Amino acid sequence: MGKKFLVCSFAAVFCFITMLFTVDAKAAYPEKTIEFVVHSPAGGGSDLFSRAVASILEKEGIVKQKIQVVNRDGGSGTTALNYMHDKAGDAHVVMQFTTGPLSALLRGSSKLKLEDLTFISMMCMDPNLAFTRVESPYNDMKSLIEYAKKNPDKISVAIGTVGGSEHISAHRVGRASGAQLNLVGFGGGGAASVAILGGHVDVGFGNVNEQMGQIEAKKIKPLGVMSPQRISAMPNVLTMQEQGINAVYVQPRGFWAPKNFPDYALQFWEDAFAKLVKTKAFQDVLKTSYAVENFMKHTEAKAFVTDYLKVLKVDVDELGVYKKK
Repeated sequence: MGKKFLVCSFAAVFCFITMLFTVDAKAAYPEKTIEFVVHSPAGGGSDLFSRAVASILEKEGIVKQKIQVVNRDGGSGTTALNYMHDKAGDAHVVMQFTTGPLSALLRGSSKLKLEDLTFISMMCMDPNLAFTRVESPYNDMKSLIEYAKKNPDKISVAIGTVGGSEHISAHRVGRASGAQLNLVGFGGGGAASVAILGGHVDVGFGNVNEQMGQIEAKKIKPLGVMSPQRISAMPNVLTMQEQGINAVYVQPRGFWAPKNFPDYALQFWEDAFAKLVKTKAFQDVLKTSYAVENFMKHTEAKAFVTDYLKVLKVDVDELGVYKKK
């Protein structure tokens, strides 16, 4: 009886101490610098978005600790995912997800599976566009595709990330039009844009935010947008569908965390991002990046991405970019 009572007493004390520790951790969180992991190099769309989000969270006082954006580029999202694998249980690491990392999960190129990640929030959807340098003879996608169909592999397309948004966009355009395009890989969206500006490749795909500066500087020109509707900032630029190419692509952006992410940290970030999307500063980011708000909390976000992956898998299967066994 005495031993049983002693064991029960120790168990009760242990549970009480654990509860106190959890309460203290929740109250103190976050107690150190937060890492925002990005799978692409500095200057790309994902990098710009993460830096904008981090800046607003700090300036609005939503997050009191410093947020450091960390670029873990390489392997088309694989390097960043493997980093997240190694950070299991770390409450101070958050990563932005886009098509690149999602495609890497489908390819099986990382140590992680979808169920190993803790979804926090979906933030927005942003459309891609096709573009070329201003000196190019092509002013729309229709004329470029007409040439490409008569001259297979003559039109080169810059791809920033294997299995990423540019790759998927180019593949969908090629599939829908029947044109055989020559896809050329580069180390990120920024490098791909440089290659296009230098005339080393003919055309590129990217999100509007990433390319708008060069469009406004009249260094590149849009050939068509991949959203279902035209973009308000470029009302004269036709959609792919309007040009006879039945290809649509919009990219999801959101945040997830490593496996075993504490519940109190998940709640903190879910609340933080919910506050963020209501700020004028974030709405301005959406406006200037031509993205559409699509905020979802973790349960809904996971369900959305799971369905999105089913569609994306068709592209990945056709591209044949799975990890070789």
